[in-house]
Amino acid sequence: MAASLKHRAIMMAGGSVIGLAGAGALTWAGVVALAPYMGLASAGAVVGGLLILGAAFAMWKATRPAIPMEEEFAGVTAAAVNTAAYIRDDTLDTLTGMSINVVGNMVEKRPLLTLLGVGVAAYAVARAPNTSAGIVDRMLSRLV
Repeated sequence: MAASLKHRAIMMAGGSVIGLAGAGALTWAGVVALAPYMGLASAGAVVGGLLILGAAFAMWKATRPAIPMEEEFAGVTAAAVNTAAYIRDDTLDTLTGMSINVVGNMVEKRPLLTLLGVGVAAYAVARAPNTSAGIVDRMLSRLV
């Protein structure tokens, strides 16, 4: 199981590098294709602006909850809603309240695990805040 997980992580990292190289090549191709019409600097600005716009849209879409909190807790008592909101807020306070030294130590000790953990935590909290806040809190306490 661990070998399979390690193999998958290596394949994901390799795929990310290859994908970034492909994105860079397509970006350069777009700049070169537009350069005769508007100049190299303007073509670079247009292509870069489009990429930033696309990235902003992707981040906005990825961080929106799948289900609004009101619908997610429909039929649940007010105490349960308040508890889930408290756990979520407590987790966010923990994430934002860590000192720079602690974050630096986490990155220094386990850089890939920290990056992967923060990415998964951010996605999970954005998608299902009531179920993932406790998991994120436990994960952070183990990483520190």
